[in-house]
Amino acid sequence: MEKIVVPLRGANQIQAMFNAVAPHYDFLNRLLSAGYDRRWRKLAVNEFESVASKTFLDVATGTADIALEMASRQPAPHKIIGMDFSQSMLELGNKKVSGQDIKLIPGSAENIPLKDKIFDGVVTAFGVRNFSDAEQGLREMHRVLKPKGKIVVLEFSFPQNGLLQWFYRFYFENILPLTGRIISGHKNAYSYLPASVANFPKGNEFKKMLEESGFHNVSYKQLTFGIVTLYTGLKNV
Repeated sequence: MEKIVVPLRGANQIQAMFNAVAPHYDFLNRLLSAGYDRRWRKLAVNEFESVASKTFLDVATGTADIALEMASRQPAPHKIIGMDFSQSMLELGNKKVSGQDIKLIPGSAENIPLKDKIFDGVVTAFGVRNFSDAEQGLREMHRVLKPKGKIVVLEFSFPQNGLLQWFYRFYFENILPLTGRIISGHKNAYSYLPASVANFPKGNEFKKMLEESGFHNVSYKQLTFGIVTLYTGLKNV
């Protein structure tokens, strides 16, 4: 698949984009995914049912949807931290997590401001594409996991069926950017999304990236006809 030019480059520009679209972020997620984003996040959190303890990190937490889903599943006491590089996202997230045992902190995946080996699970939903260095971000997520800890990554992909992929790509590359631009008021944000998905490694390629970052027992499965892929892996030591 040929590369698509990404209209935004560099961590600062991407950070500024997320700050700008933050007020409309949750609404657009629901609208543009036809509500499936909630189901995808639930399925991601389901992957932690076998994790014995209760310390979790949500990287690129956005407005904290994954962190809230985790908190709804975990009996107290538990420790859930959500981290994001967008201050505007964190401000909105803090309103949503008020009264919950969730802490939101600023930070980037490439330099997680937390100690080694302190989490039983680490997750990122639709975040790896936005890391300035995906491999470094995965290594950092590996670093903060305890031995036998689990990583879960949820990312966009493309359907394998040719006709379905054509219809989906038409929507993803034409209707979605136009709708996102009209509602968010940001001219590049929802053009950046399909370009970043097209350029991001998928399937076995991303599985290999996880393995090279130190994870073992890496597997993946496609959701909703391949629109999204769910990856998991373990830290052995």
